[in-house]
Amino acid sequence: MSSSIPTTVPRSRVAGLAVTSGVLMAGYLLLRPYGDADGGETLSAAEAFSSTLWIASHLAGAAALVVLAALWSLLTTGPLRWAGPVGAALVLPYYGAETFALHEIAARALAGDPDVLALVAAVRDNPAAVTLFSVGLIALAVAGIVAALSWRRLHRPGRAAHAFLPLAVIAALFLPQFFLPPAGRMAYGLVFAAAAVYAAIAVASAGRDTMGPSPVGGRSAAEPGRARQG
Repeated sequence: MSSSIPTTVPRSRVAGLAVTSGVLMAGYLLLRPYGDADGGETLSAAEAFSSTLWIASHLAGAAALVVLAALWSLLTTGPLRWAGPVGAALVLPYYGAETFALHEIAARALAGDPDVLALVAAVRDNPAAVTLFSVGLIALAVAGIVAALSWRRLHRPGRAAHAFLPLAVIAALFLPQFFLPPAGRMAYGLVFAAAAVYAAIAVASAGRDTMGPSPVGGRSAAEPGRARQG
């Protein structure tokens, strides 16, 4: 059976995408203002929404998911390689509303019209937006599990076989982390980053792993003239 992972992708690109997604996700959840933790219609929520960090952190979060989708796509072939990009595309509209619509609502509220904060729930709970967001995150979760298992199948029994399993599992829990308190969400960002760095280190070590098949972008030492078969 042919490998389900493209063999022409450099390990450095895979590792770079993993680290980038981890740094962006950690930045998103560590820098995000949490004034809305007790609801979106409070003054503290308005101050959070109006902050420059609100925009910067949410852009980092959206970018983290886009980079993660690119990573999962690189590690997979066949129709499922599109699950990650499609998932990211479905998630981005909600992030756009969360980032910019709430920012403008807060600016109006702080300018003397606090009643406008009633629109926060309407923006966040819009049925179409919530549905697209949820389906997109499910697609990203499926893409991650498929990519991690594909990598594992190619590199078994090497030490790098489980490189992407922690990141795939943590990424699949992205939706539930929204229901955690601020400290829990920040901890999630740090764990995500740690899993991403672990994946990058494992990818780099795959080139030195003499027990398993060749890494992405290389050929098996036992089969120098053709792509690795799994």
